[in-house]
Amino acid sequence: MKQRCINIDWLEVYCLEDYIGYPHDAAFFRRCNFHVEEREYGTPVYHEMFVIYGHDNEPLIEIRRRPKSAIGQQVHGVLDPMACHVRLSNRTCYFAEPVKLLQQFLEQYGLHYQRISRIDICMDFELFDTKDKPAEVVRRYMQGKYLKIYQANVTAHGTDEWNNRCWNSLSWGNKKSMVGTKFYLKSLELKQVKDKPYIRQAWRAAGLVDDEFTLEKHSEEYGVYQPDIWRLEFSIKSGTRSWFVVDKGLPKCKVKQSVRNTLDVYDSKPKLMDMFFSLADHYFHFKKFEEGKRKDLCEDKQLFYPKEQAVFYKLENVASRSEPSAVLSRLKARIMAYRESSHKPEVYKACNVLLQDIEFQQRTASLTMPWNPTEVTAIRLLIAKRIKNHDQPLTEDIATVTALLDLEDGLFGEKVK
Repeated sequence: MKQRCINIDWLEVYCLEDYIGYPHDAAFFRRCNFHVEEREYGTPVYHEMFVIYGHDNEPLIEIRRRPKSAIGQQVHGVLDPMACHVRLSNRTCYFAEPVKLLQQFLEQYGLHYQRISRIDICMDFELFDTKDKPAEVVRRYMQGKYLKIYQANVTAHGTDEWNNRCWNSLSWGNKKSMVGTKFYLKSLELKQVKDKPYIRQAWRAAGLVDDEFTLEKHSEEYGVYQPDIWRLEFSIKSGTRSWFVVDKGLPKCKVKQSVRNTLDVYDSKPKLMDMFFSLADHYFHFKKFEEGKRKDLCEDKQLFYPKEQAVFYKLENVASRSEPSAVLSRLKARIMAYRESSHKPEVYKACNVLLQDIEFQQRTASLTMPWNPTEVTAIRLLIAKRIKNHDQPLTEDIATVTALLDLEDGLFGEKVK
C-alpha cells in the first residue's frame, strides 16, 4: 500500500472587502467574537496586519488590509482601496477541508474572493513508489546520473562530511517562476528548525509513522525505527491563470479544455492528488543520463505510480507585460491621481487627452500579443452561444451571424461549426 500524506501547506487569496459602512479591521472581527492580535506595523504593501484566532485559541487566519498604494481604483497593479490578502495559518491548512473553511469564512464576513495569490501543495513519504530511497535519488542527481527536465535554476543544501556530502534539500525555479519546486527531508526540519505537532499527527493518520511523538515506525523488515520522511512541494504563484486539461490518451497529448485556477480546483483530497501528480509529471521529471544523447531523448527515471488516469493538468501563465506597457500603466495611474487632485477644468481636460493616448497605445499593444488558449476558448464559446441563442428579427440575425463568423475567421483563421 502506498503511504502518502498529501496536504495544502500554504493558501493565500486576494479579496475585496464588502463596503458595509465600516472597515473589516481587527475591531470588526473582535465584534464577531474572535480573539484578534494585531501587529504594531503593517507590511510594505498594507497598513494593517492581524491574526484571527479560532475557538481553540490557535491561529486560524491572517489578514492584511488597507493598502498603501490605493488611489481610488485598481489600475494595472495599483491595489483597490478595498483590497486585502487573506491567508490560512499553517496549522489551518492541515484541517480536513481547509479550502471550504476559507470559502465559508470569506462569504460569512463579506470578503469577495478575486484570485489565488499563492498555494503550496505537498506530499510527504518515506520511499518513492518505485521503492527508490529519496536520499539516493538526490545523491545520484547531484552526481549527474539523473537529469532534470525544466527549471534550470537549482539550490542545494546539506552537510559536507569527512568522506561524503549529504544533501537534505533541493529547490528549483526562481522568483519569477510560475511554480517553485522543493524536495527536502521534512523529518529533519521538524527536529532541527521547528516542530509542528499537526504535521506529526497527519503522518500518523497516513501511516508514515506509528507514534506521532517519537516518530517511530514498526516494520517486520527493520523492527522499530525512525523513518526519514521527505517532502515534495510545489508552490504555485499568483500569475497562474488556468489549468489545461491534457488527455494523454489522445495523439500528441491534446488539450481538451481549460479550467480556471480557483479554490474549487483544490477543495478535496482527490483533486489535490490529481493536481500534485500533474505538477510532478512536469516539474519533477527526471531522465537517466546517457552519454552522447540529448537530455530530452534519454530514458525517463520513473519515481511515482500515480493512479490510473489519462487526464493530467498543465498550468497556463498570465502573459507578462513588456517594460513599455508597465511604464504606460504606471504613467496612467499617476495622471489619473493628478487629475482627481486638480480643480482646474483645463488641467482635467489635458489629463483626459493624455489618458486617451495611453489607452490607445495599450489597446494597440494588446492586439499585437498572441491569443492564449484560454482567450481563444472563451471567445469561441461567446460566439457560439450568440449564434445559437439569438433573439433578434430574422434579417438582423442573418447579418449578426455572418458578422460573428467573419469575426472568428479574422481572429483565428477558421469558423465555428
